[in-house]
Amino acid sequence: MWKISLLLVLCVLHLSYIQAQSNREYCEDVYKDCQRFTPRIGRFDETIDSFNRHCRRERLGRWNNVSRCEMEKATCLLILRRCDDMSCNNIAEVLEL
Repeated sequence: MWKISLLLVLCVLHLSYIQAQSNREYCEDVYKDCQRFTPRIGRFDETIDSFNRHCRRERLGRWNNVSRCEMEKATCLLILRRCDDMSCNNIAEVLEL
């Protein structure tokens, strides 16, 4: 019985690893698609500029401005991998800023 349980646990772990890998790839694809349209719509907009100002104040200057596409990638990673909120610290962590 314990062998079946162990096999089941290993299968679940393997499937969760595969799912995490596909989530990462999906977010990279979202980022690349966004970059294709950057020449037309620009890297920044009012919302991104405002968010960057807010995070610079919140993190006491320890903030690198993120582009619109980087924000989309961060949103994707935070939702699919961690189901976490879009705080300055979480974005900095997931984008390794």
